[in-house]
Amino acid sequence: MEPFTPEEVTMKVLVAVGSKYGATREVAQRIAEEIASHGFEVDLQDACDVQGIHYYEAVVLGSAVYGGLWRRDASYLVKEHLDELREKDVWMFSVGMETVVEPGQPLDEADGFAKDIEAHDHARFPGALDWDKLNVGEKALIKVLNPPKGDFRDFAAVHEWAAEVATQLEAIAAA
Repeated sequence: MEPFTPEEVTMKVLVAVGSKYGATREVAQRIAEEIASHGFEVDLQDACDVQGIHYYEAVVLGSAVYGGLWRRDASYLVKEHLDELREKDVWMFSVGMETVVEPGQPLDEADGFAKDIEAHDHARFPGALDWDKLNVGEKALIKVLNPPKGDFRDFAAVHEWAAEVATQLEAIAAA
């Protein structure tokens, strides 16, 4: 058998993301760029703009996380296309200040989605909290929760994870 080369890849991959202020969308952009660099045709879309997933062989879904919940547009996308997602190769990622899960901690919403879809992986990345972008209600909640403020995104970890996703996609495409 001939060795697999990226030029042979014809899979279409959707990277869909729920992001309110843009920090999570920047993570999704890096993921999309890495997967595309492996020769895949990649569409990056906001979750609220996805009209259908039937065009794609693989899907990478991600969202900002607030209080253990994905953004409504991203969770709606999963719920609306649950059966179809089960038939596709899916990877998921969550970005937020509470992305660390302790052993024995109950599943959060995204973990439940990953289990329901039988996703290949659910990665968690630290996010960014820009106080100046928050509305009054969000600031009140943040004062109570007192999470760290700043940009804690680890783009090296994002790149590494996306490269692994691309490697898995290459194996799937070559099969």
